[in-house]
Amino acid sequence: MRLISATLAATLLAGPALGFTPERAGILVDALRANDCAMSGAEAPEALGPLGLDPMEVQTFVDTLFGAGLVTLSDDMETLSLVPMLCEAEGEASMAMIVQAFAAQEAQIERWLPEFAPERGAELVAALRGAECVLSDERARELLPPLGFTPVEVRDIVAVMVDGEMAVVSEDGAELRLTDSVCAGDPAADAPAFATLISTWEERHPLEAELPAEGAGE
Repeated sequence: MRLISATLAATLLAGPALGFTPERAGILVDALRANDCAMSGAEAPEALGPLGLDPMEVQTFVDTLFGAGLVTLSDDMETLSLVPMLCEAEGEASMAMIVQAFAAQEAQIERWLPEFAPERGAELVAALRGAECVLSDERARELLPPLGFTPVEVRDIVAVMVDGEMAVVSEDGAELRLTDSVCAGDPAADAPAFATLISTWEERHPLEAELPAEGAGE
């Protein structure tokens, strides 16, 4: 499963707010269950394409289910597995878990704040500089797990990096690239830059601006 494209989905807040529904996520869960409750990145296109699930949609669902603790990723970030509870559930019981995951994600989106240490952001930037300032899915799977980065941690750091114009994600979501100024920048400035972006997040993203006004559309 793609790490960078999952990150992009989270960065764009793709998910229930964009019309991706629990019922659509249920198609993915059923496909995983039919495949012995696990699927590798290599298996995904052939297994999921005929079901009408596009890659960005799949990665959004993966992010939602991962955040709810309903799926796990292998150490190499290549294989997605249902947790036993969801693997064994079927029908209404399975859908109830998925619906709960979507509800939890909506609540997190409304109040999400970056909580990682600025130093961890600087470590990720350093890793990208060591990879010529570009990180592909394949390289991410090789480079990041040994450094102790989890998919959720990478997602959060990249969300701040993209928002703060420190990096960009390719259109297909498969590649993360530092901006030229950051790539050539002073490593000593990285942690302070993250500290500023984190401390000003609420000011730059007021909650009322992200949520529809009360009564709108009525």
